[in-house]
Amino acid sequence: MFFAAAFALAAQVQTPPGETFEDLARKAESALDTRPAEAVTLYRKALALRPYWGEGWMYLGAANYSLHRYAEASDAFRKGLRIYPRNGTALAFLGLCEAELDNIEQALTDIGAGEQLGLGDNLPFEIAVRVRATQLLIESARFGEAKFQLWPLSRRDGVPEAAVVNTMGLLVMSVAAKYDDLSGRQRAAVSLAGKAAWALATQHPEEAAAAYQQLLKEYPAEPGVHYAHGMYLMETDPAAGLAEFRKEVDLHPDHWPALIMVGSLEMRAGNADQALDALRKAIRLAPADQRWICHAQIGQAYMTGDRLSDAIAEFEIAVNLMPNNAPIRFLLAQAYRRAGKKDDAEREQAVFEKLKVQEDPLGVGALRPFGSD
Repeated sequence: MFFAAAFALAAQVQTPPGETFEDLARKAESALDTRPAEAVTLYRKALALRPYWGEGWMYLGAANYSLHRYAEASDAFRKGLRIYPRNGTALAFLGLCEAELDNIEQALTDIGAGEQLGLGDNLPFEIAVRVRATQLLIESARFGEAKFQLWPLSRRDGVPEAAVVNTMGLLVMSVAAKYDDLSGRQRAAVSLAGKAAWALATQHPEEAAAAYQQLLKEYPAEPGVHYAHGMYLMETDPAAGLAEFRKEVDLHPDHWPALIMVGSLEMRAGNADQALDALRKAIRLAPADQRWICHAQIGQAYMTGDRLSDAIAEFEIAVNLMPNNAPIRFLLAQAYRRAGKKDDAEREQAVFEKLKVQEDPLGVGALRPFGSD
């Protein structure tokens, strides 16, 4: 049976007399957008003649992706990337395939590598990639990472709100779910929150303010609404922001991002005990892979209260959980220095200096995943 299938494939990709590689490549390109199944056949024939045609493998991957043949698409992209390993578009496309195959971490790795190399000038493609990566992070409750995915789109002209607004809403409300899985009322609240947040991100403050007021009026008890409004207020009016985060916690005691923000703002005000109370509640509720945030924040609260040994212990836990996070290394170095542990401080400072040049400058905010100091 195996050999029969192999021979059938060989027969399938035979090239009729007189049909050159150039003929096949031209026909495949013309079919790619409108007749992907035909394009797949043509690209396979062309690649049988020229197996080291890197672009051909990538176009074959794109055609298979449009046909929802994600495993075949993934295989084709990988073959193309062996020939042209620094193609950002192909890496991002590979990430989209891996997402459909439920290989989430590999998808995020591939998309991240593609973004580093550049996604090209095709804005709809960039939107699709960034929105999908944001959705994967949101569903994993990795809200801090997710916001850096959408941010670059706010600086692009011509981004249609419909492509990002619902994802933005999930993000600012910290709703770790798929939009389509929500109830009708939840979707309406998420869409309005996304509209408000997108208006703010694209520097339309009056529109943002109006949308946030409408959100509070129409959905005052919906999970994440007061959290989203608190995030909107916290930089210009920290006291009002703190009040909103506390409302969120009163209405929804399991909203751990709101608890972290309560802790952060109490810390900013110098109230170490109140900060610790909120953060200890948050660490019991946060997903296991997000507890490093809580440990880092608790360490900062201990630093605020001048409890250096406790702060060091929390920072060390956070470093063990996130060894490549530069800001935590910096905080640990500070704590060691204040505690008189010079050698330890110098070691952590050296690691921090090495890591900070590897991270995206925006990524230094990873210690502040919910916008806190």
